[in-house]
Amino acid sequence: MLSAPLLQRLWDMSDNVLYPEAVTFIRRLINEKGCSPLPTSQVMGLLNIANAANYSELVHFIRHQRERNWPDSKKDIKTFYTELDLWFVTLRNRLVRNEFRLLSKGLSPVAANREVDEIMTTLAHEFIQHLVAENGVLSSQKADEQRSRRR
Repeated sequence: MLSAPLLQRLWDMSDNVLYPEAVTFIRRLINEKGCSPLPTSQVMGLLNIANAANYSELVHFIRHQRERNWPDSKKDIKTFYTELDLWFVTLRNRLVRNEFRLLSKGLSPVAANREVDEIMTTLAHEFIQHLVAENGVLSSQKADEQRSRRR
């Protein structure tokens, strides 16, 4: 169980680090990789698993989605999950290196790994919430642009 002061630090990190990184992440996929915003079904599935799962279950879900045999019309979904998996691996590595100064000192390797997973569960949940919100903004903008073109 994460302490109240640590949770507050994680929520601050969510606002100051994860939010801008989530915006950059989803906009890069759309603007640089040519992906479409995620469909609602994918957004809701990802959000539901992030709300209900521990970190290892979330990673399992992301990798399952990444490895699915998506049809060409849904290749953007595969790209999204591939990039999301890489992003979480990078975040976990940053956490393990204690870049954010969040880890307790003097823990056994097993306890330290458990703490990293607990923190990653919270950070992943926060990041995914920001992704979902930004995806919604971009989906709405895309719909507005399509309506404007039809006029």
